[in-house]
Order: sequence, then C-alpha cells, then structure tokens
Amino acid sequence: MPFGALAHIGLGKEVTYGTPVAAADYLRFASEGLNEEIEQVISENISGVVDEGASYEGMRNISGDISFDVYPNVVGHMLRAAFGAPVSTEVVAGVYQHVFTPVQANFSNVCALPPYTLEVHRDMEQAFQYSGAVVNDLTFSFGTDNKLMQGSAAIIAKALALIAKTAPSFEATNPFRWFQASVTLDGTLNKDISTVEFGIQNNLEGRASLDGTKVISRVLRNGFRTFPVKFSLDLKDMAEYNKFRAQNEVPLKIELTGDVISGTNNYKMTIDVPKFRFSAFPINVDGAGAIATQVDGSAKYDPAALHAMKITLINSTASY
Repeated sequence: MPFGALAHIGLGKEVTYGTPVAAADYLRFASEGLNEEIEQVISENISGVVDEGASYEGMRNISGDISFDVYPNVVGHMLRAAFGAPVSTEVVAGVYQHVFTPVQANFSNVCALPPYTLEVHRDMEQAFQYSGAVVNDLTFSFGTDNKLMQGSAAIIAKALALIAKTAPSFEATNPFRWFQASVTLDGTLNKDISTVEFGIQNNLEGRASLDGTKVISRVLRNGFRTFPVKFSLDLKDMAEYNKFRAQNEVPLKIELTGDVISGTNNYKMTIDVPKFRFSAFPINVDGAGAIATQVDGSAKYDPAALHAMKITLINSTASY
C-alpha cells in the first residue's frame, strides 16, 4: 500500500511549453489533487437496442490543487508561475532580492505564463510527470488560526507521462510564520487583524486545437486577472468601516520577516498593494461576545505604479 508520507513533488522550468524537463527543485506539500480526466464521447446513433451507444476517447484534461507551507526559497517558483519571471539582484554575497510584478505579456503565443513540469511521486512503481503545468490561481494565508503561512496553487497541465521517480532534496529553511508578519493599511500599522488571505486569479483556460492530439495545445487567458484580499478584523472603532462606505482605495502592505540568512539579512516576503478597495465589510452581532468581521476586498491596478500587487522575495536563491 502506498503512503502519502513517502510522496514528493518535483519542479522543473520548461523552456518550451509542454516539453517536459527533469525536476530541479522539490516542494514540501500537505496535499495535492492533480488528476487526468478522460472525456467519454458517446455515440447517439440508434442501432436497434435500448442501451447507450459506443464510447470513444475524447479530451484528456489535467487540473487540480496543491497545498503547501510557504518556504522562502522554493515559493519563488510558485510566484514565477503565477506572476511571471522576476527581476533578481544580489543584495550581498549569498542574499538575493526577487521582485515579482504581474506580467502583461504572454510567456509565448501558446502559454500565458511560465510553464513547469511537475513530478508527483505517490509512492507507487512510477512517478506521474505532468508537463505544461501553469498556475491559474495562487493563494496565501496565515493568521492566529494557521500559524504557518499556507499556500494553495490551482494547476492546469497539458500532458501526463509515467517516469522513474527522482530522489528529492528539500530546502532546509523554516517556513514563514504568523508572528513574523505585519500589516500596514493606509499608511498605519494595523494591530487588529487576526487572519490574512491574498493572491492572484489569472483566469486561464486550456484550449484544444486540431493538432492530431487529445490534449490541450495552449493555455491562454479567458478574462481579466484579479487579486482578491481578505482579512479578519477585531473591531475597535469605525475608521476602517468608514473607508469601506466611502469606497476609498488605500495602500496596503503585508510583510513577513523570517529567519536570518546571514549578517543582518533575513528571509523576507513583502506584498505591496498601491490600491486596496473594500468590497464587503459586514458588522453583525452573532452572540454576546466580541464583534469581529471578515473583510473582503481586492487589489486594483494602479496606472502610476504599473501594477495591482507586487511581491518582493528576499532569500538565498540566485534566480528563478
């Protein structure tokens, strides 16, 4: 019987969409739901019997989610897959800064974002190799409930092959944790927030063409990109609620400062949102205890900053 504890996920950057490459990094993960679905095309011809007609193989569609704790080095691959390639610079020897600004141009004419090959080993005779894998949605969350920063990636992939598993090698750093975070809203450090969730929704779809195969031939956008943000807030006054009612767009910064890399340099993730807009701010009494609220909103594109959300990652990886 296979055991999940013996599984691993490997990552490899593809040069050409859908051309598989070997895993070069490995992701510590909590769960995964990648699956290949084979469409059943059933003939509707009448042939003198009451049973349904013959079945034929249709499209092979691959999608699913991966959930993981956020480690400061390997998470750069997830950010690259969802935002596009970063601008990387060396801060000091062995310390690097990567700035992920959501790209406006496509990776290629058949793939909107940088594709990866994923090796998913499920403790069976062979590993599952998914080529042409792109991140459609990427969500991060942490707080007083989830004390390790969590990530979730919704994947769309092109093709599946079965291969010999590789030997994984995981990064030895600690994940980002809740007490390492600070949230600055409208220029003021906010100490009333208990949970935070943010991310990117790329609105991608896999599309087939008459190319002699049964798999998708491209992954392209099917609508506008969005950046949802939500947080839980313990209320102490009406200040933030009044911003919701006025529909103000205010700057938001989320910063997580992790362990020391070397000297005075720490692992760090900084999320810059020049324009955060509240979309829901319910205040209700659901009992005799303290009144709190779950605030929904989104990062809006700022023509001056040229982005809606920018993520800066400082770690010990030279490039992505």
